[in-house]
Amino acid sequence: MEIKTLIEKYKNGEISVEQKTREILEKVEKNELNQYITINDKAIDRAKELDMKLKNGEELGKLFGICVSIKDNVSTKDLKTTCASKMLSDFIPVYNATIIDNLMKEDAIIIAKTNMDEFAMGSTSETSYYGPVKNPLDNKRIPGGSSSGSAASVGNKDVLLSVGSDTGGSVRQPASYCNIVGYLPTYSLISRYGVVSLANTLDQVSLFADSVDDLIEFADVVSSPDENDMTSILEKYDFSRYDYDFNGKKIAIPKDLKKYGVEDEILEDFNKALDILKDNGAEISEIEFKYIRYANQIYNIVMSCEAASNLARYDGLRLGYHPDNYNGLEELFKKTRTEGFGEEVKRRIALGTYYLSKDDEQKHYKQGLKLRKLLKDELRGYLDEYDFILTPTTTDLPAYLDDGDEDALKVYDSGIFNVITNLSSLCAISVPVRKGLSGSVQFMAKEFEDRDLLNAARAFERSRNGN
Repeated sequence: MEIKTLIEKYKNGEISVEQKTREILEKVEKNELNQYITINDKAIDRAKELDMKLKNGEELGKLFGICVSIKDNVSTKDLKTTCASKMLSDFIPVYNATIIDNLMKEDAIIIAKTNMDEFAMGSTSETSYYGPVKNPLDNKRIPGGSSSGSAASVGNKDVLLSVGSDTGGSVRQPASYCNIVGYLPTYSLISRYGVVSLANTLDQVSLFADSVDDLIEFADVVSSPDENDMTSILEKYDFSRYDYDFNGKKIAIPKDLKKYGVEDEILEDFNKALDILKDNGAEISEIEFKYIRYANQIYNIVMSCEAASNLARYDGLRLGYHPDNYNGLEELFKKTRTEGFGEEVKRRIALGTYYLSKDDEQKHYKQGLKLRKLLKDELRGYLDEYDFILTPTTTDLPAYLDDGDEDALKVYDSGIFNVITNLSSLCAISVPVRKGLSGSVQFMAKEFEDRDLLNAARAFERSRNGN
């Protein structure tokens, strides 16, 4: 069921907002996939208010009565925001993130906060203090990460919409693994005010939905200028729909996908997507990337350095976990961070601190920034020539839970085509090729060409469905 259909049912009196919210809560409270950390105990009160609003003939918002799940690194007033970490296990914000206020203005209902990799560091959900999330398509597999619970909540048909965050594929990868749509907007289109930072130059609030149509409506609501976010847009962005025509459009694809580690089943689904686009008149050309082989290393350096700086605030004094016994400030800091952070978070802080060390004049960090610029220029150059770059969203199907691996960089390998978009500040969307455990395709476009991107994805989705 899509947003418009459900809102029409409310208006026609086929079902009340309260009744629908209770149905969703009943499913959410079972939490069979461990996809939620905190359930909103005020959701029913909100639903009753909205039913009264409808009864009184008041103007209804664009997401009237639609339940939305929220990744647990987004601040929600009077509702716990833990970042799936012991460090913030009891933290209750005193204000909403801008995106939460935007949702409330359009009559949405915040139903629950979703499980995630701790402080958004991970791609499996297995770094969460609250335990791993299971994939709704196969509960023995991971759902991806770090926006694991958000993807699972949509993939499990609990909710139509969910908010995530994407630093290096943290929405698009789990969207692919859970067979739903995941959208990374152009950097600045959605305010990050009130969202706990991992890496400031990479982080973007990103969105999940079960269809591109719903996602466009969702994006239009959460995107806005914001005086509290110095990086946000200055004017409202136009997310309007139109009938996108692929005829004559030029689409670039990476040459020899096998060398990027793309599995056979993913490659088969990617070729099915190419057939759909060719049937719609798109012109497909292969391109050779020069700098993509450095993408994971660049991402690791930039992300770790920014994460180490952002997480310095959690010291046991101002914010977060506070140990019971300690002697002096030095022991307080050590115990707070040792006991409050999980192993993956500590590893990335250590890496970032090393990369930023003055002893070697920050040579790793500086070199990483140079290569980032070269990669960015290369991608933008291709997008000056082509309408989109098309890739598989991930190189593989979701792994099994507890597969485990001690290689700190291997977790990024499946998302090689995700990482490059964050490093280059591009917009991108992941769309399933078929139902079930399968590959998805990622469309990439230049900054602020989100409207074309979303409508192209919508056209692809409709053609895939035979419409």
